Amino acid sequence: MSPRIRLFLFPTALLTTPLMAHAMTMPHIPGSSMPQTAPHGLQWVTWQQARQYASLTDPHTRGRHGVVFRGQRVTITFVAHAPQHPDMSFEAGGRTDPTVYVNPGARVTLRVLNMDYGNGMQHGLVITTAKPPYPVVLTCPLPDTLARVPTLPPRSQARPQAARYAQATTTFVAPRAGTYYYLCPVPGHARAFRMYGRFVIRAHG
Repeated sequence: MSPRIRLFLFPTALLTTPLMAHAMTMPHIPGSSMPQTAPHGLQWVTWQQARQYASLTDPHTRGRHGVVFRGQRVTITFVAHAPQHPDMSFEAGGRTDPTVYVNPGARVTLRVLNMDYGNGMQHGLVITTAKPPYPVVLTCPLPDTLARVPTLPPRSQARPQAARYAQATTTFVAPRAGTYYYLCPVPGHARAFRMYGRFVIRAHG
């Protein structure tokens, strides 16, 4: 797989919002061809581990556009630019940017794995009541933020099998029934590339 070159023209001042401030420090990871961020809780995993993590989503029911998690303790893995899925998207439960359904009161372990590569290809995930369309730069804090995984750096090398991948998790309890939205908070990703989807809390047994 050949590396991709993508240019994003945003004023430097826009990248210093609270949500993005941690992405301005870029320590180097040994064996990496790119500078990397290191948010709290980040883990670096191998290609084999990344493929395993990508499959660590609890049993679910897949509909045409949605993925339903019926248990009261569930693990949901969101993969940024998963293999065989479109660029600038999240994969969850085998679907691209699906509507995700969980039960009220469910204890949710949310894992985000970034398999993307290239300058500016950091990805994070925020679950909020803020509805699309989104501005280029999100105002912090977002309203009624339910969960957040900090921005994760892209994989360390162009060749997937030789690269290391960033992943992080967070855990939360789903509140009463309602509609939320998950989105990538990196400037422009939700706005220009529609990197978001619905997160619906509704009883499903």
